[in-house]
Order: sequence, then structure tokens, then C-alpha cells
Amino acid sequence: MSEIADASKQIHDPDVCLAFGAYVRAARNALSLSQTALAEMLGVHRTTLVRLEKGSPPLKRGLCVSAVAVLTKAGVSCNGLSTDKRYAQEQDQTLMVEFKFSSLQKAQRAMEDGLSDSELPAILLGADFVAPLEAKPLRRK
Repeated sequence: MSEIADASKQIHDPDVCLAFGAYVRAARNALSLSQTALAEMLGVHRTTLVRLEKGSPPLKRGLCVSAVAVLTKAGVSCNGLSTDKRYAQEQDQTLMVEFKFSSLQKAQRAMEDGLSDSELPAILLGADFVAPLEAKPLRRK
């Protein structure tokens, strides 16, 4: 993420937005998370997550960065994801999503045990996990 320090608080490039959306949706599905569960893990409303997954520009940079951080902590990472438009144009635009097998197993066990959406963060992220955008919202209330 070479452009995170950029002063802009939004990502306007439709290709970059689409890449973030595709990654978040793929990771959420692999971990068998509902949109509601992942939205709670991020500390945002479900409709905000829906917008992110659709890749509808503009996207808030803080939302994208937080989603990547939470999913990485949950065991799903993505190589080739950048907010830098020049980077995307120079590369072959391949996103490599990697899953930790232990994370997939945890998600599968949680699903089989019938755990609720509110119980999943502790299983995937640890009992001390705090939703990043709940602690520091994207906008003031």
C-alpha cells in the first residue's frame, strides 16, 4: 500500500476500488462470514461494507485500509493490492489472495458449531480484538 500516506481521504480510481471490493468479498466468503459479521468486525454498518464489496468509487481510504488489516489478522492476505494507480498500470494487475489454512479451519468449525456473528471476531481475531472503525470512526457522529 504505497499511497496510504496520501493526503486524500478517498480512493477515486475505479480499478483500485474494484480490486479492494473483490479482495474483501473473496476473503469474507472464504472465511464463511456474513456481511453483517464482517461489518461488525470493522465497526461499520453493513451497507458500508456492501458499497466496499461492490467497489463503487469513491471509497474511503480508511475503510479500505482497515478492511485489509482486519482480514490479514483473520488469516487472509492479498499481494498486489495497492492504492497507487501507477502501480496497478505497471503490473499485470494480478491479485494473489493467500489464506492461512488454520483460519479456514477455525471458520469452518465456527460455522459447524453454529456460532453467532457476534462470536466470530473472538474466534478469528482473538478475544481482545477491537473493531478499528468503531474505535476511530470514519466520520464524527
